[in-house]
Amino acid sequence: MAQKAATLEISELMQFLRQELDDLPDERKPGNNRKYEVEDAVMAAFSVFFTQSPSFLDHQRLMKSNKGKDNAESLFSIKKIPGDNQIRNLLDPVPASNVSRTFQKVYEWLKEKGVLKKFLYLDGEMLVALDGTEYFSSKKINCPHCNCRNHRNGTTTYFHGCVTPMVVSPKQKQVINLEPEFIKKQDGHQKQDCENAAVKRWLNRNHKNKYGYPVTLLGDDLYSHEPVCELAVKQGYNFIFVCLETSHKTLYEWLEFLEKSGEVRTVEKKQWDGRKNLIYRYRYASRVPLREGDSSLEVNWCEVTVINEKTQKTIYQNNWITNHKITENNVEEIVKAGRSRWKVENYEL
Repeated sequence: MAQKAATLEISELMQFLRQELDDLPDERKPGNNRKYEVEDAVMAAFSVFFTQSPSFLDHQRLMKSNKGKDNAESLFSIKKIPGDNQIRNLLDPVPASNVSRTFQKVYEWLKEKGVLKKFLYLDGEMLVALDGTEYFSSKKINCPHCNCRNHRNGTTTYFHGCVTPMVVSPKQKQVINLEPEFIKKQDGHQKQDCENAAVKRWLNRNHKNKYGYPVTLLGDDLYSHEPVCELAVKQGYNFIFVCLETSHKTLYEWLEFLEKSGEVRTVEKKQWDGRKNLIYRYRYASRVPLREGDSSLEVNWCEVTVINEKTQKTIYQNNWITNHKITENNVEEIVKAGRSRWKVENYEL
């Protein structure tokens, strides 16, 4: 008899989050009105995103209806539902790091129950896709940690973003969120923050041993440069990053030379997708310098081109660099791993 798959119930998820709320700071003075608890403000804000409500205010109105009050109490254990202004006043002083351990608790639960084993790929490695996203933008509202864009018309856009690591797998439709790294001005710094700097902070805070499995990082062309690649290897990670010709002049000049020397290998496979025959053309090369100079990090490169056999039109084409050894036997698997990053970009947070 097949063993029933482990399911993380909403009650357990709420318990993981609630455990982090006991010691949250409350910046209100003792004499202030304490009608609402900080814990209720956290859960009320969380409920907006959990239910994927498109409007914070509409969600608040729904929560204060009879049906909403029932859900607030039964699903989220909210005693009194604070309004949006009360939520902001209570949560603005609370660092996000105070509840970040929830991500690791969920991860450990999934690991203990054997759920993560279903995601393993590339001979037992876990694939973690990194991607930057913005979650706040305004031309008026801003804080000292905001990044900003100055426009030609004299206006300024203030924004916050984060790098969202997620466990993905070509074998699974679901993804698993890990603790994000926020893209924001750092304390004591006037310089704007950026996605690359945030990824480096995430790598420095999260050694591979934290996850209990070998980890291969996935990412777009922004990460496929020496500083991030070297730090990833130093921290014990493997990587498969998109590598565009427009941003890697030296690498592609080497590939052109290797092509003429017969050092770029080609493998072709056919696959029926239910409507048509597709040709998957894989090309790969080993030990290619990532940049100009004798001390450059050497990487392995691969490419896939998907062609409609009947029309000979190219349907898809992409390139990656990796520190994994690439062979005729594993190039298809490495490409599938690299392509699974799209699940992060298309996933609704």
